[in-house]
Amino acid sequence: MGVDTPTEVVETGVSSLRRRLEKLPDNHPASPNYDRDKRAGQVDGVRPLTDAEHAEHVADVRARLDEARKAGLATDVQHTIDLKHEIWSDEREAQHDALLEDLYARAASVPNGREAIIAGGISGAGKTTVLTGHAGIDLSRYLMINPDAVKEEMARRGMVPEVRCLTPMEASELVHEESSHIAKRLAHRAHADGKNVIWDVTMSKVSSADERIDWLRNAGYSRIECIFVDIPVEVSKQRADSRHRQAHDACRMGDGLGGRYLPPGMIEAQSDEVWGTKNRSTFERLKRRFDAWVLYDNAGTRPVLADHSGRTDATEEAP
Repeated sequence: MGVDTPTEVVETGVSSLRRRLEKLPDNHPASPNYDRDKRAGQVDGVRPLTDAEHAEHVADVRARLDEARKAGLATDVQHTIDLKHEIWSDEREAQHDALLEDLYARAASVPNGREAIIAGGISGAGKTTVLTGHAGIDLSRYLMINPDAVKEEMARRGMVPEVRCLTPMEASELVHEESSHIAKRLAHRAHADGKNVIWDVTMSKVSSADERIDWLRNAGYSRIECIFVDIPVEVSKQRADSRHRQAHDACRMGDGLGGRYLPPGMIEAQSDEVWGTKNRSTFERLKRRFDAWVLYDNAGTRPVLADHSGRTDATEEAP
């Protein structure tokens, strides 16, 4: 079991991704020479992994990511030029600039109304489902700020280090710090213009959530709402594994860049004796700082409006 050395993966960007894809055999679903007609259905000889095969793959992902970190493949190590790993190289900074320009251009029609929503909840909570289908939010009126979405964009641009046998999204943990940096830059630009924003975050730390509210207030956002989606730790673990598995199987059949792997231990670390999760605890401690808030329970088959501060446009009544 090996991991590519730093010198083998240091090249990134669109040209690097194209180079890597061109090396694939013609019968590989991601090869530029692959028969595109097969992408509409199951690839010949490829089937979903069995439970045992999936468990073996997950163990392999965990081991390869550990080795990749030890090899210094995390991009905040590879592409920074100072000892604190805070200053990005000129080449990498140029990639950040190009990515940010594209993301911001996509939000050109979003109003500069200085409206903000913080959508919180542990991984797998189903925040997007609640926002669009239950909380009455028109996403076209907001710029979404989500570090995980930035990871996906980085993967599409070949900015995620290549780790042998892992999909780009499985290796995206190696751009964790960098994607957070880019998301903050995107947010600061949006805040400066007063653009309507939705921060899609886990709210795992009080300090980070508190700081985010301060940023918005200092930028002149007079109305900040919170939509928090609550699920137990065990449900989060199950959904994270299911999402990873489904996206990985899809990638093997030629669809997408794979799924993110979230270690169960990382999710278990969010347990809280009082509120179930540290994420929920953060929400409870800070909810009075919001101009309005809504709490959904999404542990079952559909989200249920559990409590609110007086918001009237949710689609379900609180008990």
